[in-house]
Amino acid sequence: MPRIITVDPTWTISRVVRSAMDLLDQQIIQVDVPASADALEELSRGGNLVISAFELDGDMKGFEFALRVKQTSPETSVIVLGDVDDPDEFDEETSKESPYAYLSRPVDIQKFLRVLVAGLESDEAMKQALQKPASSGGGLLMSDMGPVPTIDINQAQSIIDSLLADLGAMAIILASRDGQVLLERGAVGYVDREALTNAILPVVMTNINVKDIVGGQVNSLQFYDGDNYDIFVLSVGLHHFMCIMFEGQMGSRQFGFVNRFGRKAVEDLIALLGANAFFIQPPVAKQEKPKAEVRRGRKTKQQEDEPIVLERAQIADAPEEAEPALELEPIPEDQFNIDDLFGTSDDGGGDFDDLFDPDKLEEIAKENQQNHGALDWDQATGLGLLKN
Repeated sequence: MPRIITVDPTWTISRVVRSAMDLLDQQIIQVDVPASADALEELSRGGNLVISAFELDGDMKGFEFALRVKQTSPETSVIVLGDVDDPDEFDEETSKESPYAYLSRPVDIQKFLRVLVAGLESDEAMKQALQKPASSGGGLLMSDMGPVPTIDINQAQSIIDSLLADLGAMAIILASRDGQVLLERGAVGYVDREALTNAILPVVMTNINVKDIVGGQVNSLQFYDGDNYDIFVLSVGLHHFMCIMFEGQMGSRQFGFVNRFGRKAVEDLIALLGANAFFIQPPVAKQEKPKAEVRRGRKTKQQEDEPIVLERAQIADAPEEAEPALELEPIPEDQFNIDDLFGTSDDGGGDFDDLFDPDKLEEIAKENQQNHGALDWDQATGLGLLKN
């Protein structure tokens, strides 16, 4: 198994490294020493990775110790982990020439895990991981993971109640990655459960993003050691997590039991979720509808909706009004004489009464017959004098 040596008089780095290895679920041999002299002696027995604090002891600083390690064992990877009061980073020239990796706290968890895993592999792999940007574009955001799969709360409650009795814990909370508290059992009233779940959410997203680094399906166990409460956080697939709370100073003694019974409960909860526990369904991007094609011989929707433009009708000019008929002045009554029309004329035309004389009419008829001849049947019929 890989061998890690931590060097820190405050023992803080040893807890950080152990928690990281538990998160990665990787088996290692970890040796923790407080002083540089003890670390160099331990290194004589071999080591893949040495992790040192920036401030060691009166003999030397962390970066001086790192140079000594590289002189003693060139193949050993070295990480110097600064505290919050230590420099954030070295200047660019020093960082390039340094045979070790320098990280400062508060540490970028993704970058730290990446450098830690690479350091166990080789010194060259660690340097490449250190130069890689903290966000390579492969990490998922909360909005990229689709909906949270549902879990049967009734069956989950029986699993958590059994775990609560096995561990003798103060309380257990089951929550989802969107911050929803799905189930709470025990004396949860002592802790602000919403604040707790929201504080744990970034760690849950870290588990998802570190999945491709460690390979397979990620299961993590984290421990928060406080004066008032000790809290274990176990991932349940990629979308849920479980918080197990103990009273202060009690949780550190429960590591073995939580690892045994807690992981068994996680397996049972994952069985309720099925394949959805590790399934990520990114939202489907909206696709624009293809534009309608114009087909020969058929009108498109756009063409059908286009209004028909009518030409303005040409109205011919109105004809000129006809000249009014000639109006004749009426004949004054004192000048009108009927004899002037039908009386005896000066040219010997005869009196008006002669027009209705039978002898005269017979004479006119005979004269007309002599001039035009007699009418036959067809002529009389054509003139409408006789009926067919």
